[in-house]
Amino acid sequence: MSDPTTLNLIEMANQIALNLKHGKEQPECISEIAKHIQRFWAPSMRVQLIALVAQNDPQINSLVNIAVTQLSDYSAPE
Repeated sequence: MSDPTTLNLIEMANQIALNLKHGKEQPECISEIAKHIQRFWAPSMRVQLIALVAQNDPQINSLVNIAVTQLSDYSAPE
């Protein structure tokens, strides 16, 4: 089970995806999710989200998983 901070982070990311996906094509939605997280989240929050995506956390919305790869903090796993 994830700790409350992690669960809150996942919930916020998923809520962003739900709010931004309506009426948009998937590429535009993914871009907007990434831009929102890049613009409004603290670097420490982005790093935590990137780590959760790297762990393939099943609670994270699939659009968020893709959007994370567009963040400036992201580096592809080797």
